[in-house]
Amino acid sequence: MSVTLEQAQAVHSAFVQRKYHYAKIADKYMVKYQLGQCTKEEWEAKRQEVKDMLPYPDGADKEEALNKVKAETGWDFSL
Repeated sequence: MSVTLEQAQAVHSAFVQRKYHYAKIADKYMVKYQLGQCTKEEWEAKRQEVKDMLPYPDGADKEEALNKVKAETGWDFSL
């Protein structure tokens, strides 16, 4: 199924917001885990917290949607 522009925009919005919130919330737990200051489960729970807070829309393939945004706008970002 082809992704619509609206679906692509919704996926892109969630992608960008997740990236921000991973850095704000989960990344410090990754560092703590690497330093032995928290468990892997605590770190993964923070990652899941971000995913639950910002779900991708149903029925849209993430990679296809982000590639559509890139093609439509010329924005370059890494997956």
